[in-house]
Amino acid sequence: MTFQAFVYGWRNVHNGKMYIGYRGTSDVNDGYKFSSEDTELKDAWSLGHLHRSILFRGKKADAITMERKLLKHVDARRSDNFYNKSNGGGVGIYDYNDISDDMAKVGIDWINGEDPIEEKDTYDLIDTDLVEGIWQAVQKNQYEIIEEPVTKIGTFDHNQVRLTMFDHNHVRSIAERMMHDPVEARKNVSPIIVCVTQDGVNTIIDGNHTSHAVVQAGWTSSPVVYINSSEFLDNQSNIDYFGNIANHNPKIKKPNSTQDCQRAIINLYTRNLAEEDEEFKILEGQKFKSECEKAFCKLWTKPQISANLKSAIVRIKTDHAKAQMNFQTYSKPELDALTKEVEGANPNLAVVTIQSSAVYNSGTGAVMNKMGGMDVWEGLIIIHHGNLHEYDVRDESENKLIKAMERMHPDCDVKYIFLDPFKKQTKVEF
Repeated sequence: MTFQAFVYGWRNVHNGKMYIGYRGTSDVNDGYKFSSEDTELKDAWSLGHLHRSILFRGKKADAITMERKLLKHVDARRSDNFYNKSNGGGVGIYDYNDISDDMAKVGIDWINGEDPIEEKDTYDLIDTDLVEGIWQAVQKNQYEIIEEPVTKIGTFDHNQVRLTMFDHNHVRSIAERMMHDPVEARKNVSPIIVCVTQDGVNTIIDGNHTSHAVVQAGWTSSPVVYINSSEFLDNQSNIDYFGNIANHNPKIKKPNSTQDCQRAIINLYTRNLAEEDEEFKILEGQKFKSECEKAFCKLWTKPQISANLKSAIVRIKTDHAKAQMNFQTYSKPELDALTKEVEGANPNLAVVTIQSSAVYNSGTGAVMNKMGGMDVWEGLIIIHHGNLHEYDVRDESENKLIKAMERMHPDCDVKYIFLDPFKKQTKVEF
């Protein structure tokens, strides 16, 4: 549906105060804020406290008149709940009574605290153009940079777009530069970017390492840029993508790795499609693969995306099995304890533990090496599954293991057991 203009509303997420305005364009994401010179309103925007909703789309005359109707509805110029200093009007307006209550319902509901819900296509996952526009605006210093105390920064939440949230060595390297030459570091360290949600929660979406480094370096404050979640259309995948872009354009920061691509794919799926995906048909479908390639092609190559999609599928299905089917994996201390128990009862037995995906090569080699080191001919391979996929293909792994063992020396007496991933074993019988 095409339109010429729109009416927007800003709501302060901390005190509920509102502002309603009109914009004569069809581009709702053109970067325009408002025409008001109200200092309190400007400060609220700088702190990311203003959440925007689109209240009407249509002809210019209708939009101008709609603005007037909504402001007149609450007599905004006399209301302490509004930043507006007037009830609208101007060139192009006509009798606001010609705008029906039905036409104004979205705006009236918004004034009463009910935000409009924007419908979107199932696979409309990331608005890359929108996010890249926000990134460029940040680079051009179109958002105010605010010096914030580290005590406040320490209270912020963190959004995870990397496979591993923090690299402590990288944090240390940033902190060392900050301590060595703070003046120069100020020129090269990008501001911490914080997204403010509708609930007023501050979440770091770029600068997780920096937020820890400033503490290690002993800085008392650090530059911060606030962006309200409505600028990302309240879409968590858009926010994630902003973090990916920021990591792809580093100053003093750790750039994206191919493993971070796996996290990006996992986030894209779990935030948008997981609830409606029965039996992982969407996850494993060609459509989702195409969407991943389209979304992340500027950050990673197609082979990298394809490889990480396979890893992401395994991880998602394994996490689901852990949550819903009591699927369990074994830690190194648990495996070491099993080995110690068996060897304690059988001193002439060489015992090794191995993950099922590697049992037919590394497993056989490991048990032979240990048998040779102990000068014994009996061995036991304890096999565990690292993920659900390994469990699903266990028969294939076992067949390969049997073929490998058939080629051992005839005097070798090697047995193997598979640990049950659905029931933790503390003892091994063979």
